[in-house]
Amino acid sequence: MVSVILIGLTICLVLYRIYKYMFYRPKNFPPGPPRIPIFGSYLFLLLINHKELHKAVLILCKWYKSKTIGLYVGGAPTIVCNEYEGVKEILNRSEFDGRPDIYLARMRDPNHNLRGIFFVDGGFWKDQRRFALRHLRDYGFGRRFAELEIEVRDELCLFLDILKGGPKYPHEHTVMKDGYVLVPEIFFASMSNAFLKILSGDKYPRSEQGILFETGRAGIKFQRAGDDYGKLLSIIPWIRHFFSGKSGYNSLKEGNSAIYKLMKTIIDKHKESFDETHERNFIDLYMRELKAQEKEGIINPVFHYEQLILLCADFFFPALTAVPVTIGFLLQRLLHQPEILTKMQKEIDEVVGSGRLPELDDRINLPFVEATVREIMRFETLVPSSIPHKAMVDTTLLGYDVPKDCFVVPSLYAFHTDPALWGDAHAFRPERFIGDDGKLSLKLDKSLPFGAGKRLCAGETFARNTLFLIIAALAQNFNIKLPPSDKLPDQKENDTGLIVVPKEFWLKFESR
Repeated sequence: MVSVILIGLTICLVLYRIYKYMFYRPKNFPPGPPRIPIFGSYLFLLLINHKELHKAVLILCKWYKSKTIGLYVGGAPTIVCNEYEGVKEILNRSEFDGRPDIYLARMRDPNHNLRGIFFVDGGFWKDQRRFALRHLRDYGFGRRFAELEIEVRDELCLFLDILKGGPKYPHEHTVMKDGYVLVPEIFFASMSNAFLKILSGDKYPRSEQGILFETGRAGIKFQRAGDDYGKLLSIIPWIRHFFSGKSGYNSLKEGNSAIYKLMKTIIDKHKESFDETHERNFIDLYMRELKAQEKEGIINPVFHYEQLILLCADFFFPALTAVPVTIGFLLQRLLHQPEILTKMQKEIDEVVGSGRLPELDDRINLPFVEATVREIMRFETLVPSSIPHKAMVDTTLLGYDVPKDCFVVPSLYAFHTDPALWGDAHAFRPERFIGDDGKLSLKLDKSLPFGAGKRLCAGETFARNTLFLIIAALAQNFNIKLPPSDKLPDQKENDTGLIVVPKEFWLKFESR
């Protein structure tokens, strides 16, 4: 009898401990799902919607009747904010400028150190960010710069010639077939080549751009292999030893290796010809600082070779993948809503004509074209949950307590699809950014495709300018159509990883 009672008490105690663990929450923490050992609440998100975790969180918002959800990613307490004020706070308050230390961030470096600028924080991040932004501006990154605009225009002219003239080199035949081009891959080379000019002062001639297509494909593979929270790899990194394919590790490693190798090749080339008395580009400026620290004998230098590789990779990556993907999404939408392309063409014909390409100076007189570019970045949120932030100190958010080192996730997708902000949020309608006077109204554009605050994407100006120029040029010169046997691209078939990526599709650009 006593033994039965003891067994019963033991079972009750074990059940109580399990219950307490599953439903324990830090003091004044947002409502949310329970957790289980090792995985936290992550498996619950996968069960709800394993393809789109940002939408799984929105379902939790309905269940718990709160736009701010508290959960656990592995053992880390995590707050996901799906409302306007909270998203703005996370992005703009310095207390939330930290980054989680996850395996996905460390695997990018051969020695598994935190490098680059996306996934680092604290004083190291501030030093790298300050240096990069100050000197990249000298080469047109973050502001209007005539020489860079000429380079972008030259790349654009070459790209238009390729579209009109057809493939010439073996790598072009992989993305061009029977008069059709593969989207978004066709845009890899021209978009990234222009940015390489900023970093290194050099770019790849048409005959050698195969490396850019290969790296672009690997970069997309990397983007598709992750998710909003770093996937299971960031919770149980050892899973890669048993399920290297299904865990996403192989694709992440392949994609990272390709970009790392390209940046290393470019930087090594500059090391051989580096001259301290002659600064040619951003890489030279960084290497000058690196050499200066070496001469001073600094033990833990802020500037070093491995950091330069991943710093350049972090700036190059969006130009290689995010810009082509955004263009691909817009072309998808124009197939669904051809009247928008017609309206863009009418505006361009009236303002620019056909004798020259649209320029940035034309932007103010092409409000519908610019509004269309802005609308696609709202309509298709490339990074639905942003890159997760981390609380640097104990603080508060929307009345909730946020403990130090808590992951904090601002849902840009929820922000961009909030009916309270946008009304018909799920409609693609560029006119929402045009005022009663027919001009573009920046006051009407509350979208945050590049984030905000000190973690604002440094490439925003370059990306916006490049997107405007290429989209305006494509609309000016071409109509588009699918192969006769192909169906319209389906938004539901998009791949959601670290960013949202459309399925590749073939498209014909017919000269107007």
